[in-house]
Amino acid sequence: MPLTTPPRGTTARRSDARPLVLAAVGFLAAGLVVAAIIVLVTRGASAPRTYTPFPAGQAASLKANLKDGGPFYYPDPFKGRRDILFALENGQVVALADHPWQRDDCTVRWRGSIDRFVDCDGNRYVSTDLPRYKSTIGDHGSAKGAFLVDLRTLLPPPGLAQSPPSS
Repeated sequence: MPLTTPPRGTTARRSDARPLVLAAVGFLAAGLVVAAIIVLVTRGASAPRTYTPFPAGQAASLKANLKDGGPFYYPDPFKGRRDILFALENGQVVALADHPWQRDDCTVRWRGSIDRFVDCDGNRYVSTDLPRYKSTIGDHGSAKGAFLVDLRTLLPPPGLAQSPPSS
């Protein structure tokens, strides 16, 4: 069937354009709604998040466990590659790094039979020979009495200036 053109003198009616105009207005309205939602959701996204040290447990419970069983490992709560060693040092709980100072490629383990930490080369350490994470005990609210560990701050071992590790 051949295509025919409309007879002369007929024009497109206004009602033929109406669905096209309504569709265009609808698309514009939907775009504005999506843009508004994006602006509302991301409005506060650029504000920096405040870091808070993580609570590793109640300090009194940790201390009691350390007195009874000695140093123990605590997995990195942020799924990092380092564990934390909890130990008692002068009667206080400390959060130690699981590696010697400035040596991230060597892990330290607790050896109860010799009462020392031992690294991958067989060097022996006491807690004051190992780096530690900044820690505090919470003093208010839900953190009261909690042992709080700041994994962003690695401090040098207090015994660093005293002597090298013994073999």
